[in-house]
Amino acid sequence: MSALDEVPLPAALLCDSALQHNAGAMAEYVAARGMLLAPHVKTHMSPELWRLQQRHGAVAATVATAAQLAAMADAGARRLLVANEMVTAADLAVLCQVRRAGADVMVFVDSVAGVERMDAGLARSGPELDALDVLIDFGVADRRTGVRTADEALTVAAAVANSRMLRLRGLAGYEGILWPEPEAVRATRTVEYLDDAVAAIERLLDSDLLPAAPARPAGHADPSDLWRGGPLASFGGSDLYPAVADRVRAAFPAEQLRVVLRSGCYLPHDHGRYRRAQQTVTAHHPLPVFRPALEVWGAVLSIPEPGLVVVGAGRRDMSYDDAPPVTILHARDGQVRSMPEIAPTAMYDQHSVLRVDQRDDGQPVPPLAVGDLVAFGASHPCTTFDKWRELTVVDDDRRPLSRVRTLFH
Repeated sequence: MSALDEVPLPAALLCDSALQHNAGAMAEYVAARGMLLAPHVKTHMSPELWRLQQRHGAVAATVATAAQLAAMADAGARRLLVANEMVTAADLAVLCQVRRAGADVMVFVDSVAGVERMDAGLARSGPELDALDVLIDFGVADRRTGVRTADEALTVAAAVANSRMLRLRGLAGYEGILWPEPEAVRATRTVEYLDDAVAAIERLLDSDLLPAAPARPAGHADPSDLWRGGPLASFGGSDLYPAVADRVRAAFPAEQLRVVLRSGCYLPHDHGRYRRAQQTVTAHHPLPVFRPALEVWGAVLSIPEPGLVVVGAGRRDMSYDDAPPVTILHARDGQVRSMPEIAPTAMYDQHSVLRVDQRDDGQPVPPLAVGDLVAFGASHPCTTFDKWRELTVVDDDRRPLSRVRTLFH
């Protein structure tokens, strides 16, 4: 029996075959280029989906906050990267608690003031712990966190070297921060940004502030053998990651620098931002073709005017921060058919309004009736996942296979 007959609507479904395909495709892509994968699990915050990524070779889980760090550590993640600064006493206390429980954690720093606060906070909360590995966050002018120049990176590196509780491991950045520049501008600025990051990495490697690269163990049987020790660079977006392979991985021998990709949205993919990015990037790079895995289903509740359809799924159920969702499927009497992509003209907490009589692309719209079911595909899946405590994993016929939980606060 279909999940559409069993699950109260609205409901979020995940296609198992798409999840498996995407996890395997990214694993192959990263391995073929000598990189490591530490996916950003803030996308889904699901222990079950993290374990799927781990089975496909992910060496660590990336998180953004102390709450996410604690939640994923409690769910069993043993290697964690905090892609953010942690400067408050409460956050550092959580960090120490997670490390005492046996987790291997790495954190970003981007200023001398941040280093000093972390050093003092860790000395208070975890004086018995080994030094915490940190990566210098390399940013972009007028955007969010991160040092802006290689000189600043060296200054922060020196502060880490003079601290008691921190140990420098390398540099990290986020090429996706340039979104939503126009495509041509963003492509040029991304290359410039990554070239600046490479120059900063070169200066760090030439200094005596980074640990020496250890000999690589035969076979790499234990992911921790690749995660621990030696210089490391981490970048992570789910749309421009090929540029990391082209500009960063290609700039350094693998034995000199380990490159860790933090992409997270590749697993569910989407019907918006990341689909568009994939189509653009694939024209220039050999990429895996990811498949959208996430669907949000709602019932047609009302057709109060000719051509105006109200579906029972809205802002509380699917993302709208990056772009509105679009219709992708229509179901009636158990028969699921494709549907032209229509963005709601208005979204409310539990309703989306569709105009089905004003299309100019020539695609016919199936006649909809009260009680029909409509599936939406989202843009930017992160802010769909955080609306659900549980999602149903289904096969290609939408028969339920399992459920995954999320740990959002």
